[in-house]
Amino acid sequence: MMKPKILFPVLCLLIMVYIHPAIARDLAEAASSAQTLFNRIGIAAISLGITAGGILFAIGMAQVGRMVLISGLIGAFLVLGAPAIINLLARIFGVSV
Repeated sequence: MMKPKILFPVLCLLIMVYIHPAIARDLAEAASSAQTLFNRIGIAAISLGITAGGILFAIGMAQVGRMVLISGLIGAFLVLGAPAIINLLARIFGVSV
């Protein structure tokens, strides 16, 4: 029941992008801008998580501090390492990302 409601706007968007290269360029630019924004938010969250985890660990809340600190480190690996891994896979398979 919901598929026609979702499929029609997606199909219209694809047709507009195919017909108008300027719209495709603007969409690519918006996607790049959004990716940069999310990357900046991720980096800020990483620094806050690592700092909060260290502070909690230092003031005696070791269990919570350890969890927050490890979460910050996992977030750092994902936010900072994912683009490098994607670029590495793109070079291996010869795909332009």
